Amino acid sequence: MARIFDPAPAAAIIAEARLGRRLLTPLAADVAPADPAEGYRVQFALHGLLQPRLGPRVGWKIGATTRVMQEWLAIDHPCGGGVLESGLRPDGGSFVAAQCFRPMVETEIVARLSADLPARPGGHDRQSVATAVASLHPGIELVDDRYDDFAAVGVPALIGDDFFQAGAVIGAAAPDWRALDLPALRGRVTISGAARGEGVGAAMMGHPLAALAWLANTLNAAGTALRAGEFVFLGSVVAPQPVVAGDRVEVAFDGLGRVGVSFG
Repeated sequence: MARIFDPAPAAAIIAEARLGRRLLTPLAADVAPADPAEGYRVQFALHGLLQPRLGPRVGWKIGATTRVMQEWLAIDHPCGGGVLESGLRPDGGSFVAAQCFRPMVETEIVARLSADLPARPGGHDRQSVATAVASLHPGIELVDDRYDDFAAVGVPALIGDDFFQAGAVIGAAAPDWRALDLPALRGRVTISGAARGEGVGAAMMGHPLAALAWLANTLNAAGTALRAGEFVFLGSVVAPQPVVAGDRVEVAFDGLGRVGVSFG
């Protein structure tokens, strides 16, 4: 007999944890999503519950696009999550570190879309999604390990909770991104003036737009689609770096530019 899964109970538990600022513990077996497909159903239900307090979903993030992050999380695939309006900060803005449990920053390339990406026969590839990209930007994603034990919570529930997403900063658009060698783009992150890591765009599934195609196909399979005007954080070229109050973070990509944020 096919499993009948209702995402509402899991979404309600996750929403209460997010809004009440408490660590999420493993969900009971009778409400927990059993696989990524059920995790995305929980995620979409969660966005509806959080919207009155945290604003609508305005973009997306892709996590675990690199082998090192997949090995750390014991998974073999990337994971997507939503970005809510209240989590956005302008370039040069600030977050309050104490509002997170274990805040970390990621070194990202961000795509802003000029067209929808509905399902297409055979699925999307990096060539098909490129036509929908209006601009590319340097970005900083704030992620938060807000879990009692993320391994015990499980990947489907992590997907349901937007896969560690906590905030986002988007820099200015690159002048001519189509002329850039995106896999070779080198990104760097400094925190309070100290270099904390660097990497290249190829870390994102071999090509940043391959990551975008993966998300488009994943969301299509889940019954939704990327939309014009949304942005997508395509993945980090550096492992997540912890931050504390007083830190100033700067991310710079050759050819894309710089973006910064501070933590109070």
